Amino acid sequence: MKFVIVSERPRPSVRYEKVGRLRPGETGEIEVILDGHGVIRTIPTGDFVLVLNGLFALDLELSESGNRIVISGKYTVLVNQVRGMIRDWPRKKAALFIREVG
Repeated sequence: MKFVIVSERPRPSVRYEKVGRLRPGETGEIEVILDGHGVIRTIPTGDFVLVLNGLFALDLELSESGNRIVISGKYTVLVNQVRGMIRDWPRKKAALFIREVG
């Protein structure tokens, strides 16, 4: 007997465009930098650690798949890049993306 799974909802194509980066700040915080605009905000490193461990942090949210962190409901960063940035502090950066559904 065959086993078939049919999607209940159609999925639109999703595209991620790089719009900036996360950079380790001098005071132990992570700077959110938007290309052409500079630093738009800073987020405590501890907030990222909380989200990476499945806990709640203001304006940060882990995606359903667990491989992306959403900042302020608008920007996206990859979890493995954030982990690498925290692990190799202050040498590494992480790319900042915006999600475009189309």
